[in-house]
Amino acid sequence: MMFSFIYFSFALLLSLPLLSSAAPLRHRRSKMINRRTTYTPSDRYAGDTFFDNWDFFTGADPTEGYVAYQSRENATSTGLAKVENGVAIVSVDSTSTLPSGTNRASVRISTQKTYNGGLFIYDVASMPVGCGTWPAIWSTSTGTWPNDGEIDMIEGVHESTENQITMHTNAGCTLATGQAITGTVSGTTCESSGSNNNGCPTMDTTPSGWGAAFNSAGGGVFAKLWDDTGIKIWHFSRSNIPADITSKNPDPSTWGNPVSFMPSGDSCNVADHFKDHSLIINITLCGQWAGATYSCGGTCQSAVMDPSNFVDAQWKINSIVVYQPS
Repeated sequence: MMFSFIYFSFALLLSLPLLSSAAPLRHRRSKMINRRTTYTPSDRYAGDTFFDNWDFFTGADPTEGYVAYQSRENATSTGLAKVENGVAIVSVDSTSTLPSGTNRASVRISTQKTYNGGLFIYDVASMPVGCGTWPAIWSTSTGTWPNDGEIDMIEGVHESTENQITMHTNAGCTLATGQAITGTVSGTTCESSGSNNNGCPTMDTTPSGWGAAFNSAGGGVFAKLWDDTGIKIWHFSRSNIPADITSKNPDPSTWGNPVSFMPSGDSCNVADHFKDHSLIINITLCGQWAGATYSCGGTCQSAVMDPSNFVDAQWKINSIVVYQPS
């Protein structure tokens, strides 16, 4: 009996170090799970070197707009692509009166670097407005469209008051609804093929979210988080930009609900449908969307002849900063 008691006490004593050593392991695991994702800047497009790492597209407009996209040499010599006081400006020609049927000079640029995810923060001072305009800030690959997807982060036509955020893909991708967002989903079929290239749009109807109201409010910030959970897009007015963005230490987990969210899952595996994207900025005129919805008097093509219609057809961009998780 005494032997059993001694053996039990000895065994209990041996077990105590094992129990005490297990507690720190659980503690360390808990801390690791709760650690937030941090982001490190990988690319910055801003200031006098803004255009240095972009290609200037000079082909015919794929959306059938009445524009003649300019080379970098032509765009800079005519002032359609320039930097003033640290702000990058991308414009449509607003000085030339054109003969009927002539396309108006404009600019479309895309980053030389491609991306398969990240946190993208665009500080936009003002955006193009005016009848016949169709400006966009978006991303896609140089492959066969839409096999690698397209993300339209900022897009609208004419003098709209709403930003349309749209995803375009090939077959096998739908936008799952029921997400916690501030925007309004207006379509869930992301496949864009044949006569249906609408994609799956989400509308941002917040005040000063687009156009003249956006410009009057001093612009704002758009942010895109593309990771293994999906694609989220936020818009912040100039007076409501989160402090962590301005301090260059962004933490999307504190920003509240995004305007738009495409979750990666059974409805759409984002990694399969979105890849190798260049960032793109352009302004086209009329074309498949703006031309079909033109209602400003006369025809959209005749409006292109008059330079006064495009005095405000300018992107003014303070910076674009790309972060990667670290």
